[in-house]
Amino acid sequence: MEILEIIIRVTLVLHLLGFATILSGVISQTKNFKTGAPVTAGILHGSWLALITGLILTGLVYANGEEVNNLTLSLKGLGITGIFFIAYTFAKKESAPKWVVPVIGALTIANLCFAVIMGVA
Repeated sequence: MEILEIIIRVTLVLHLLGFATILSGVISQTKNFKTGAPVTAGILHGSWLALITGLILTGLVYANGEEVNNLTLSLKGLGITGIFFIAYTFAKKESAPKWVVPVIGALTIANLCFAVIMGVA
């Protein structure tokens, strides 16, 4: 196995951990959905991790000479960018509007569905 392939796989693991962190932060706040759940540090840091590793993965996969589905990458990029900016905007507030954390959860699930159903490579 090549070094580049190992780096891609490690980066993919970190990318998936970022999404798991976002989703666990959303699930931990479900009891507060009706009153406006706060954006936890896990949601914010998970979105940072998923965004950065997603950008790195895109470059690494292209550098490895693999064919990729540009539509999937575009949709995933839009989704994680939306997640990050919503999380960053409301992270400092004690209570966010009611829509914030559920929308972050929905975008996270949509992002995962794009990757699995449409395929990246």
